[in-house]
Amino acid sequence: MQNPDTIDRRAFVRLGAATGTLALAGCFGTEDENGTDADPDDDSGDEAGDGTGDDVTAAPELIEVEDPPEAVYVPTHREAMRMLEPIHEGDFALAPMLSYPHPFWVIAGGGDDDEVERVDPEDGRGVHMMFTLWDAETGIVLPVDEGAQLRVLRDGEPVGSPRSPWAMISQEMGFHFGDNVPLPEDGTYTVEVTVPSISTRKTGDLEGRLEQSETMTFEFVYDDEFRHEVVEGVEYLDEELWGQRGALEPMEHGHDGHDDHGGDDDHGDHDGHDDHDGHDDHDDHDDHDDHDDHDDHDDHDGHDDHDDHDDHDDHDDHDDHDDHDGHDDHGGHHVPYSALPRIEAYPGTRLVDPNADEVAVETSDLPRSGDAAVFATLLESGSRLADGDEGYLLVSPRTPYNRVPLADMSIVATVERDGEVVAEPALEQTLDDEYDLHYGASVEGVQPGDSVTIAFESPAQVARHMGYETAFLEMPPVELVVEEP
Repeated sequence: MQNPDTIDRRAFVRLGAATGTLALAGCFGTEDENGTDADPDDDSGDEAGDGTGDDVTAAPELIEVEDPPEAVYVPTHREAMRMLEPIHEGDFALAPMLSYPHPFWVIAGGGDDDEVERVDPEDGRGVHMMFTLWDAETGIVLPVDEGAQLRVLRDGEPVGSPRSPWAMISQEMGFHFGDNVPLPEDGTYTVEVTVPSISTRKTGDLEGRLEQSETMTFEFVYDDEFRHEVVEGVEYLDEELWGQRGALEPMEHGHDGHDDHGGDDDHGDHDGHDDHDGHDDHDDHDDHDDHDDHDDHDDHDGHDDHDDHDDHDDHDDHDDHDDHDGHDDHGGHHVPYSALPRIEAYPGTRLVDPNADEVAVETSDLPRSGDAAVFATLLESGSRLADGDEGYLLVSPRTPYNRVPLADMSIVATVERDGEVVAEPALEQTLDDEYDLHYGASVEGVQPGDSVTIAFESPAQVARHMGYETAFLEMPPVELVVEEP
């Protein structure tokens, strides 16, 4: 891999981790309805509103960004969570993580406002369960869009009904699946997680694997100690950062060699405190050079807003795929982060923005649609991904800062030459050990100079944590041209 590029880290927000508890971006605040500080240790009755009357508040109160941009933005705070020991079964590895119950947003498709549904916790008492699932052999984080199931038991008896968790994306955790799970009382709970076979088209070292459903089991204790840990661990960012274009950086990653699958571009320096003061505090985060995403902040989507966030553009850092080879050391546990490879890692003939002054070299420089950075390349005929002697059109939509893949989209490409349509393939979602999640199709006879329109017929059908819920919805077509030699 190349050495990380030098970047301005003001677009990234650093994520802190202490004593095994991780801080993540969430949706809650620390003030009560009267604007005074809420005391998480207040034991005067049931002021938490969770019906427990416990000594420790079950969840912080909610603070949301007013009128957030229709783009990736910095949330109000980082959530705290408890990381449990990863589990291995068959081809799969699974990392369970627990936080307090909180809202998330479900996308029904189409991108209209009435199709973005907020899902609030059923009860303040319980946990938000999150799971990162990856291929144990390659370290590739796996998309789980349907078929997963959670069963919670206490003393061998079911607690509630089995739940079908949501595929989700968050700035700090990347792609994962999870749900809010109410718990009736304190105690030790057993969770059985069934993960389905991966139905997405698989190529390279993933082909013919991940075909068997597996069930994995773990236990956790829900008590005052847990609630205190995740409520007290919440870290609020400076209010001036709330809603700004940018993103929190991914959780701390280890280095195990999957360089390319590392960092998230989204990590804008919003480490919550320095960022926008122009301090490069994040020097220590050189790794995140891949933070391409932040590049997005170049507002290639046409938003100039955070000019200061142009820094985000540099977030090619997260390209880090190097550094973050995608593996987070959560409290000593080895967990991958779903950052896509940096754009220079892809071979072939690039598809470029015909109106750009120069070819994009970082994720942040790529064309945008709905604030998603869109990378495309044409692999030569004979590529292992193509059929026969045809070429292969590879399109990789990603978050602009952390390079998180946008899964479960419907994408069609139209290739034109001299005003005539020469190909119009529907792109198939594909999971590859080298190029990770992308959309592709075999194409014949595409030439340099041909124009290619990438049309997004439906946005990513994944739930979102705060900071992503207003992005990647209205996604107009992207017009590209096959680069001349």
